[in-house]
Amino acid sequence: MISIGKPFVYDDGEFAYLKAKVEISEDTSSAYLKASRKIKKVHWRTDIDYPPKCWNDADSGLWFATPVEYKQYLCTERGDAFVVAFLWYAMITGSDICSEAPLSEQMVFNITRYLIPALCTDKNGYRRISIMGELVSTPLNNAGGVGTGMSCGVDSFYTLNQYTKPDTPQRYRLTHLAYFNMGAIFHPDRNSKKQYTIKEFYETTDRMSEEKRNNAKEVADAVGMPLIYVKSNLDSDYYRGAYGHTGVYRNCAMALSLQGLFSVYYNSSGGWPGYFDLTLTEGSQHYEALLCQCLSTESMTFILSDYTTRFEKTATIADDAIAQKYLDVCFRFNNCGTCSKCIRTLVTLDILDKLKQFDESFDIEKYQSNRSYAYFKILQLKNGDAKDDDAVFNRELYQRALAKKLIPIRSYCMYYLSVCYNRIKRVLHI
Repeated sequence: MISIGKPFVYDDGEFAYLKAKVEISEDTSSAYLKASRKIKKVHWRTDIDYPPKCWNDADSGLWFATPVEYKQYLCTERGDAFVVAFLWYAMITGSDICSEAPLSEQMVFNITRYLIPALCTDKNGYRRISIMGELVSTPLNNAGGVGTGMSCGVDSFYTLNQYTKPDTPQRYRLTHLAYFNMGAIFHPDRNSKKQYTIKEFYETTDRMSEEKRNNAKEVADAVGMPLIYVKSNLDSDYYRGAYGHTGVYRNCAMALSLQGLFSVYYNSSGGWPGYFDLTLTEGSQHYEALLCQCLSTESMTFILSDYTTRFEKTATIADDAIAQKYLDVCFRFNNCGTCSKCIRTLVTLDILDKLKQFDESFDIEKYQSNRSYAYFKILQLKNGDAKDDDAVFNRELYQRALAKKLIPIRSYCMYYLSVCYNRIKRVLHI
């Protein structure tokens, strides 16, 4: 069982906090610990201090914090943000959720009628959970804001481009950008020998997030919109990983904490057109359209920004001066040029013949000197399965680069040598 108390607001002079007491049963935390060891492709940090000792503190609980000037928009009337924050946690552990605060009837109806039955079935072994609490259908008063996240990635710049156009109806035109610190920004190099403590990990995350926030603020200033900042202890005190599985849930929970501000919130799609998969053990972006429908309330509507491919989105923003200056896609921070996200973005710009336009955000000379390696990685990464992000995006790049005859001969040589090497290793059991 996951029990959530009534939300309340307090501030420390700099940030206003929306907080609720959360009690997670021992059975539930044990089930989550088991899940963290079973599900693959996730950086979990549950092997140390889990459940965290802070759960035993008298003032423990989940909080969302925003600068004090936005305190009036924090939503204490509903427990929606807290239920959505713990929804994946509850489903993966088979635990019911009980909220002391009233919940939006529309949201609970859609979650219960559509989302839970789709994700929790006899076939996959997850039980259908229940959400308990008073249901209310009366819309909340809000300021009518229209928001979207600004991570400075391709998806967020594309959403900004599309929903500030003059032909966008007024009630759907962007008025605010948001930067949510959800614990996802720091991806330690798997080859590094550095072992981070929990404290070191989240100190690094917060430092990096502050830099990203500053970049997002410059973008917001450039387009004449306010930037709403929200941070939370959801990852540090509860999830300790699983961001790929919970990213859409977290994003929506952050936005729901500000139901007094937003009437519409755009979730920038992950660029997976034509692909849909309902499973708790893969990324939430695989069923983000359903999540936007089910997590909307009578007061706030979540809209999936588009189902355009990542290549097409990049082409759309390639001539945008602000995107050219601030685009930041990196796994390792500040466009390293060598991680898979940097490589596929640079190759996309290469195919589009737009590399020079992005010399403020990327080291183009470094890319040009390593161009054969970049295309080798495209050849290598395109061969994953249909649920693999890198494979999906790189297959499209491969086809487009092939059509324009851009792939260097050296890249093919590197690729086939690596294939032979890996086959020899398998035969010799090295």
